[in-house]
Amino acid sequence: MIADAEGGFHDAANLWRTVQAFEQAGVAAIHIEDHAFGKHAAVAQKLRPAHEAAARIRAAVDARKDPDFLIVARSDAFWVARDLEDTIARLKLYADAGADMVFPTLVGPAELAEVRRRVNKPAMIVDMPGQPLAAHKDAAIVLYYAFAALAQFGALNDAIARFKRHGALPGGTDALEQLLGYDAFVARARKYGES
Repeated sequence: MIADAEGGFHDAANLWRTVQAFEQAGVAAIHIEDHAFGKHAAVAQKLRPAHEAAARIRAAVDARKDPDFLIVARSDAFWVARDLEDTIARLKLYADAGADMVFPTLVGPAELAEVRRRVNKPAMIVDMPGQPLAAHKDAAIVLYYAFAALAQFGALNDAIARFKRHGALPGGTDALEQLLGYDAFVARARKYGES
């Protein structure tokens, strides 16, 4: 599991709390971003100064106890200003601070290739809508944003549409009981005289 640790939830001196909590929860990696405010087109966007964001990455790396726990440095500079040079400069700074991986948000295939050429760390990205999987080849990890939630939403909508057409649950309660292993429960209940 990769967790979004936002900007770290604390200042650099207290970032150990964030790392400790995520390590104890058993996640494999966190990403820490340089986006200070915004994330919606209707409000002003603000990035943290690069040196401040790098200090947060350095603090997270220093706080890590599990050597397999990855610290991913996320820069939203391309997302906010479409500035690839600033994005690369920031990612280099974060890599120098000890990040295991870099995360340039909203880059396309050409920008990602340039990041990989100039920053000596593997890259994680959010999927590029409309791009085939092959376009993501320069990324070590591709996050498919809200994939599970969207798949569940689609399945639920399909089930509701079938229910409206047929007036019954798809698969009925038998399918749910089978999924839950109800037959095995009934057998155990009979075995131990609880039925």
